[in-house]
This record gives sequence, C-alpha cells and structure tokens, in this order.
Amino acid sequence: MEIKIGHIELVNNPIESANDYFAMQNPQNTRLFCANELDIETARSIIDESYIASEEIKQILIAALSYNTYAQNALLKVLEEPPSGTIFIIYAKMKSLLLPTIRSRLPIINHIKQQRLPHFPLSLKTLNLEGVYRFLKEREKEFNNPFLKEEIQSLYLDSIKYGLSFSAREAQIFEKALFWENQYESTSNIFAVLLLLVLRKKKQQFNVTLKG
Repeated sequence: MEIKIGHIELVNNPIESANDYFAMQNPQNTRLFCANELDIETARSIIDESYIASEEIKQILIAALSYNTYAQNALLKVLEEPPSGTIFIIYAKMKSLLLPTIRSRLPIINHIKQQRLPHFPLSLKTLNLEGVYRFLKEREKEFNNPFLKEEIQSLYLDSIKYGLSFSAREAQIFEKALFWENQYESTSNIFAVLLLLVLRKKKQQFNVTLKG
C-alpha cells in the first residue's frame, strides 16, 4: 500500500492559497505555517508539530514566498520519513525555490496561472550610470525580496525587447542570478552585476550604430 505524504503546489500566491485551503479544513487536524521567508525556526516548529500525535490524518500546510536553504535541509528527514498519518502540502510560486532534494520527495501539482511580467522599474531607453547608482542605493539594505526573481526576469525581457543581444555566457549570468539570493547576496549586489552588464551592452550597441 502506497503511503501518501503530501505534495507541492505551485501557485501564484502561496500564502493566500494556503489560507484559502486552510479555511475549508477542520482546524483540529490541519496546521498552517506561513512566512515571507521560511526560516530555520519555522522549520523546527513544523517538525515539532509533525510528531504531535493526532487521532485523524493531520495536514501540515507550509506556504512561503521564499524558502531558506537551511530550513529546507532541516525538513528533509521528516519529509523522507514522515510520522504516520501526517501529510505535508508545500505552497510555492516556482519549483526552483525548493531544493531538488525536496522536489524529489513530493509530487508537484502546477496551478500557476500565466501572468504578464511587469516592466523593470528602470527604463532601458534612459538607463545610465547615475540612474543605476540611485537604484542600487535604494535597494542596498534589501534582502529576501519576494519579487526579486520576477524583477530579474523583467530586466532580461525588457533588455531583449529594447534590442540588446546577449551571448550564451551573458544570458547564463541572468539564470545564475535567480539563485544568488539563496546564497544571501543582497538585492543591490545582484542588480549591480546585471545592470552594469546591461549598460555595457547598451554602450556596445551604440558604438556599433555609430560605426554603421
């Protein structure tokens, strides 16, 4: 007999979706853990809760906008060998927010509704070094921005639409940037790399136009 341990749900708004589901369940056997970033303390609370005996099947709902790597590693054992009668449902915006070891333990259900990405906060047409400096100063104390990945994607797409052409190596920098926050890089450091790259490509494009 297959033992059901739960699943991962990909949704546009993890916290809202988890709360909506929780509202329809019996609070006696459903526990909800929500956070902007799932940290190690919350992970320990989840583990403690999972070992509290229940007469009926207990659901543990976990929803966050970002997931701390240490917290995920802490949850691995309880997801691999869950207490009897405990089901885990993890809500996330993207599967890339979760470690491969987490994803391998639970089936993934995709409920993402495709949404058009907003434009990057800075205009590529007027982007210059001064504007980049002001933008980075505004973001220098920012960590765990729940919209960071969307902003990185928006910057890349806006750059392509503007007419900039990236090499495979340069495009890979944008891909790597999606995971830099998990390594505790600040938002300003991440965008310093990307925006200076975009400025350099703009300069190269301008020089090619002049020669033409």
